[in-house]
Amino acid sequence: MKVLHVINNLGAGGAEKLIEETLPLLNKVKGIQAEVLLLTDENNVFQKNLEENGVKVEVIPLKNIYNPLNILQLRKYIDKGNYNIVHSHLFPSQYWVGITKVLLKSKSIKFVTTEHSNHNRRRDKSYFRLIDKYIYSKYDVIICITDKVRSNLIKWIRPSQKEIDKFIVINNGVNINKYREAIPYNKSEICDTFNEQTKLICMVGRFSEAKDHPTLIKAMSYVSNNIHLLLVGEGPLKEQNEIIASKIGVSDNVHFLGFRDDVDRILKTADIIVLSSHWEGLSLASIEAMASGKPFVASRVQGLEEVVDGFGLLFDEGDSEELGKIINKLLNDDELYKQVSKSCSIRANDFSVDAMIESMVSIYNMLL
Repeated sequence: MKVLHVINNLGAGGAEKLIEETLPLLNKVKGIQAEVLLLTDENNVFQKNLEENGVKVEVIPLKNIYNPLNILQLRKYIDKGNYNIVHSHLFPSQYWVGITKVLLKSKSIKFVTTEHSNHNRRRDKSYFRLIDKYIYSKYDVIICITDKVRSNLIKWIRPSQKEIDKFIVINNGVNINKYREAIPYNKSEICDTFNEQTKLICMVGRFSEAKDHPTLIKAMSYVSNNIHLLLVGEGPLKEQNEIIASKIGVSDNVHFLGFRDDVDRILKTADIIVLSSHWEGLSLASIEAMASGKPFVASRVQGLEEVVDGFGLLFDEGDSEELGKIINKLLNDDELYKQVSKSCSIRANDFSVDAMIESMVSIYNMLL
């Protein structure tokens, strides 16, 4: 079985990281050969690791993800590749692949897409409903990463009753042991002004509207001075968040680490891990955080609440003062700290990458 995954690029995002972690394991399944096709090679931080693990990665020569001519390039590539399954991720790759299906010579190829988020900006404009409805109708299976992602997508595009069954839930998964068994740094290895008594809060996420870094940065105004914040990631709003930290006077305690390929060790070094998002699909970062065995604190929003509630701690979306109080309470209450850490570690077991791959292979086999 030959499977082609199509995605915009391999930048530092959750869907991209999912590709990086799962495709090498997918290729270990007997009879499966999975490859990746990108619309651009810009910011491809995960490409090298995929190739080092034996996954073929190609880039469409246009290198512009919004160019409709990508459809013709996709048709040429898929026709030549003798693929059994084409599996797309993220907009606009989902659009171009859906339209390509109509133009292909072979009608035996099966098409799959994964819906990674509860919300996107297209859903704020009603005229996109008909376009999305058409595009998703071209796929044989639509994998949704949570029940809520599935119900939101169905509510948005209003598929016919006979199409409902092709909306299937497969939860994202991570390599739990990688994060559970990671070796922590000495804190001074992250910053030479730190010592082992320095308390570290960490958030891993792209600097984008969805992640709401400002709420976490503002929460630093409500915690003691020996607490430092590590922000791992890149993105278009990084500079804006650096300005926010400076304006409110916490920049000495907020450290922008950029993209890192040692996230497992950084999480293991941190004392508390936070995700202050406005919205999520099923956040890989949240599962990685819980697998690290540290207390995890998240905003009470779709995509996080259903994963975290009853295990980690939740705060109201955008409430930096409440978040600050939770951080202080965790660091001052050893029993609570240990209890939340243990609960998070147990919860992470529900999101094993092995279970995810098994479900994905089952879908592929069903289609063929």
